[in-house]
Amino acid sequence: MSEEKKSETEVVSGETTEEVERRPAWRPQDADREYFRYETKKRIQQYSVPPQTIFRPATPTPPIRDEEHKRVAVYARVSTKSKEQVSSIENQTKYYTEKIARTPNWELAEIYSDEGKSGTSKKWRPDFKRMLADAAKKKMDLIVCASVSRFARNISDLIEEVRKLRTTNPSNPVGVYFETEDLYTLDPNINERLQMQGLFAEWESGNKSRRMILSYDQRICTGQFPLSDLLGLRHTIEGGFIIEEDEAITVKYVFIATACGHTAEEIAEVLTEKQRPTLRGRTDWTPQMVKAIMENERRWGDLEVRKRVVIDYKEKVTAKNDGIREGAYIPGYHTGIVTPELARAAHMMRASRYKFGSVPDVYVINEGALKGFVSISPTWSGIDNQAFQDISRQVYEEEEIEALQREANILSGKEHSNVLSMTLNDYRVAPGVMFMTRSDPQLTFSNRSLRLNGVCRQKLGEQKYVEFLYHPVLEVIAVRSSYATNPNAVPWDDSKSSALQLCTSAFSGAIYDKLDWMKKYKFRFRGITRVRDGEKILFFSWTSHRSLLVKIKNPWMLLIPATQLQSLFRTRKVKTKSLPEKYLQWHIRKIGVSILA
Repeated sequence: MSEEKKSETEVVSGETTEEVERRPAWRPQDADREYFRYETKKRIQQYSVPPQTIFRPATPTPPIRDEEHKRVAVYARVSTKSKEQVSSIENQTKYYTEKIARTPNWELAEIYSDEGKSGTSKKWRPDFKRMLADAAKKKMDLIVCASVSRFARNISDLIEEVRKLRTTNPSNPVGVYFETEDLYTLDPNINERLQMQGLFAEWESGNKSRRMILSYDQRICTGQFPLSDLLGLRHTIEGGFIIEEDEAITVKYVFIATACGHTAEEIAEVLTEKQRPTLRGRTDWTPQMVKAIMENERRWGDLEVRKRVVIDYKEKVTAKNDGIREGAYIPGYHTGIVTPELARAAHMMRASRYKFGSVPDVYVINEGALKGFVSISPTWSGIDNQAFQDISRQVYEEEEIEALQREANILSGKEHSNVLSMTLNDYRVAPGVMFMTRSDPQLTFSNRSLRLNGVCRQKLGEQKYVEFLYHPVLEVIAVRSSYATNPNAVPWDDSKSSALQLCTSAFSGAIYDKLDWMKKYKFRFRGITRVRDGEKILFFSWTSHRSLLVKIKNPWMLLIPATQLQSLFRTRKVKTKSLPEKYLQWHIRKIGVSILA
């Protein structure tokens, strides 16, 4: 082809040579696709409506204001029971009653109202759930509500319940009319608007919850603690409490009766019989109400702010405020109804586990070699270290307490004794606990239990009962033989094993908190036998122990002092990766020396 003809062809086709080259190559399946498209168009063009066809047009969706008779229900809700909210719900009720009466084809079915209920969940709204149940039974044709936020502040609840009202009875669907937003749920064109309004209502509820949390934080940090009335106490505008004397009699009786050994069931029975009123005027008492009085620190003059926090405002899920949000505890904030000493005694009595039908006795030895030791039952619950300190110190004078505290610091290594030099500066004496064998009396301590091995029983003369003594200042526990008549006696049954195992959750917790021990680990102590006034006593000092790492899979289980650990690390006999990071940090905090140095 000549150059002139080629140019004419390109002009006619409107495509250049490059465009032609870029076109995809023709494939056989392309012909099949074109043929299928041609046949489909031809078949559709041949379709026609039979002349005998009778069309049935769809019934249009009835508008909110048509001439049909409607049974109308009203739903009203307020979130609090304040005076303003009460007037609001009454205004809504009156307004819609008159409005329905003025509408010719409307008939009032029922008014459903939830007072003091949040709209974040339908769980806590009884009238809302009753209205939905009545709608399923065809007791209404229309529900009128002031706004979407009054109906639900949870978008999932809103969409789900609106769908159920529309689809449960397809022949008689129930629509909801939100007057503020002018939305009618049977209108098919408002779904997107309804979802948007529901999203706004949920966001507003979440934003309100966040504002309340911030307001609470600010009030706590500035000392404006939120207070409320209690049985026996009334809060003031100035941020204090005044005692309501008549109600305080009930509170005092609860603490005194508990300290005397009466149970919550017995106390509730007496209060009900005497017709003593609660804060809300009830005269029927339950054991839970008695326990609630016992557990509130405001009864004995302290104040704890924000004990529990809401972690899910929709489901009303709360949790103990264990560092989740800002909190505060103020001892001696106000004058209590009862003294702290009476409250502590009542708590110890209520939490104690009674042995052999008697009440455990708490007493301190006031003279002799065991002066200051407190007789305890390790199985008690609800005990704390402060109670031990108060009981032990009451037998000492102030000068004796200072000397005793210095002795305790020397034993624990916090202070040095008056012996400054004996030409032994370059020598280290290994503690006796490092040479502990199975033939030695041993005490194994964990955050939940206490165990004495069989050697301890042999050293004490194989007694059937033993008594535990604890000195909270010297940090020493003593074990001696006892008799069944002692309320604090612990039986030592040798039918199964010669060892003694006790569940000591509260006692162990008090010791672990005081000594800053890690609760993941056990501690083992070597006992020293001494004879006092003709009886054998085993002494275990908290200052000399072995730490048992129960979570480590290595064959070695006993950790030794820092100097020996350093030697082992340098000779590569122990891999540092086998030790958890928490233990390394704890070792530095307690001993002051890094085991990796």
